[in-house]
Order: sequence, then C-alpha cells, then structure tokens
Amino acid sequence: MWINMGPQHPMTHGLWNLRVKIDGELVLDVDPEMGYLHRGIEKISEDRHYNEIITLMDRTCYVAGMAWEHLFIQAAEHALHIQVPERAQWIRTMSEEFQRVASHLMWYAAFVQDIGLMSPFLYGMRDRDLVLDLFQSYTGGRLTYEYMRVGGVRNDLPPGFTDQARKVCDWLSDRFVEYDRLCLGSDIFHRRCDNLGVLKASECIRYGITGPMLRSAGVARDLRKDRPYAAYGQVDFEVAVADGADVTGRYLVRMEELRQSLRILRQTLDWLDRNAGPVMAENVPRWMGAPYAPVGREGYLLKREYPKGVGFSAIEEPHGEALAYVVNEGGEHPYRVKLKSPVFVNIAAARQYLVGYRVADIPPIMGSVDVCVGEVDR
Repeated sequence: MWINMGPQHPMTHGLWNLRVKIDGELVLDVDPEMGYLHRGIEKISEDRHYNEIITLMDRTCYVAGMAWEHLFIQAAEHALHIQVPERAQWIRTMSEEFQRVASHLMWYAAFVQDIGLMSPFLYGMRDRDLVLDLFQSYTGGRLTYEYMRVGGVRNDLPPGFTDQARKVCDWLSDRFVEYDRLCLGSDIFHRRCDNLGVLKASECIRYGITGPMLRSAGVARDLRKDRPYAAYGQVDFEVAVADGADVTGRYLVRMEELRQSLRILRQTLDWLDRNAGPVMAENVPRWMGAPYAPVGREGYLLKREYPKGVGFSAIEEPHGEALAYVVNEGGEHPYRVKLKSPVFVNIAAARQYLVGYRVADIPPIMGSVDVCVGEVDR
C-alpha cells in the first residue's frame, strides 16, 4: 500500500511530498515528489540586474540566505572580472559562518522535536535568535538580508559589533555542551537515532551527496578546506567527520561544525578589529544593478555595457556543496544563471536510506538530512 507523508506533514520541514510504500510498518519503497515550491528563480534571474538577483538568492534557501548570496555574488564577480577588497572578503566569511550557525541551530531545534525532545527545541530557537540579532544589527534583516553586493558588501559593520559578536560566541560555546548533554544523554535519542538511515561513503559518492551526510560517513570533504574561497584559506579549523553514517553520525558532525564555526568566527572578528579598509571595489560604480545610469539631472537615460565572461562558484553551504554558473554576454542581465542544490541530491537518494526501516523511523531519518525545500525547487 502507498501512503503520502506530505505535502503538509511535520516530517517534511517544507512543502514536498514523500510517497511511501509499506507492508504493515515496514518501508518497502519511497518516491519523493518535489515541485510544490518552484518559483523559477533561475529564469527570473536572467531578467534582473546583478544586484537585484540577491533578493532572489535570500529566498532560495530561507534558512541559509547569506550563503546563497555569497554563492551567486562570487560567480557574478567571476563573470564580470571584479576583484573584491580584502575586508569585504572577511566580512563575507564571517557572515557565512554566522549563517551556518543559525542554520544548524534551526536544524537542531526541528530535529530534536522530530524525535520527541521538546526542551532542546526551545533552547535551539532561543539561541538562534541571538545570531539573528547580530544579522539585524548590520544588515537590517533577520531572514532575508540583501547584504552582499557585486564588488563587496553593502555597508561596513557598526561600532561595537565585534564585541557583541564575541559575547554571542561565548554564550553559544557553553550552550553546545548542554545540547550534547540533553541529546547524547537521552535514551530516547539513541533509540530513535542509532543505526538508522545508514548511508555508507560509497553510496554517498555514487549519488553525489555532500555536506554533513558525506562527512558522517567518514569522508573529510569540505570546500572550505579543499577549495578555499573568500578568507577561508587564512583561518584555522578542522573538518568535522564521524564514522557511523547514520542519524547519530549526522548529529555529531553538525554539532562539531557548530564548534568549528565559532572557532572560525573568533578569528574573523580578530582580523576585522585589526584591519580597516574599503568594503566595495573601487572599479564598481554604485549604480550597478540599476537598469540605467543617472546622467546629470536628466534621470536614467544611458544604458551601460558589462564585460563578457563566464563565472563559476562553489561554496560549502550548511547543507553541502552548492554551485552557481553565470554567463554574461555583455548585456545588463546575466544571459544564464544555473544553481545546484545539495539538498536536491540528498532527497533524490531517499530510497537508499529509508527502505528497510519502519514508518516511525522516517521523521528522524529525514530530520537528519536537514531538508530545505526552497533550494531544491528554486
């Protein structure tokens, strides 16, 4: 018998449907159905100016907007042959790591509720708000930021930001110890997570799965180390890995990633305190992104030509490796924008880590995948 888990189901963590073939409580087959949240972001981007596309990137994955801004902006700058000031690169690195912390805290809060632990959900959401407060202090937004720009970032950090950010890092560092105590010390957690949703390294590689799911199978693959971008080549951190390849392994990887993100953040905050400088490239006019350039008092009359080029970007976003491909033919809009989502691949392989388990095992297994439907459907 086939049953539907979704599109409105607590397990989905978004708008998608999982068709499940069952024999009693045993899962015989699954069929993920996507497309409920498709908005045509890639095609719309071909009719928008470069800085207007940033609005769409924030909405590609609504819990990792800063990471997707960074992804697109790097590809656009590659296509437009623009060099970014060093301070802007460090601010982007800091922003992406704070976004990783916020995303993982959102995952933690949702995941623990899937397995029946209510108190950790409240703590995760409480602590995530502290990171969103920091985002709001320098971007003005808590979920969609529109902060990064072609050539740099929109504005520098406000006075006192680094001191406040360090306080948040210190607070979170202590809380992560409590998180582990609440989960790893819970018999409910181990009964619901150990040896479930096993996906070995060979299967991850065969399907192209990246991020915490791959690292939980013992593969130390992380683009921040293997293909450094922004300021990641100048910071010291370790790649989080585990060897269980199960739900518990994915939990351990993400918790260690949270600690490593704090390690990176402290280094970026120290660098930003020591080094001042511009946050926008000098050769990028402020009007970039507007349809026409102002000419005197006559208004927006003169169209501008952009350099031709092809841009590619790859980043380690909170869910795995995200890719962007941008083609510019010299016009005001990109000729082509193509995005690759790590969650799309993770869900596509659902049959490999769900079949053979029980219906009640599906919520913790899918919770460990960390689904963001926005970036899947785009």
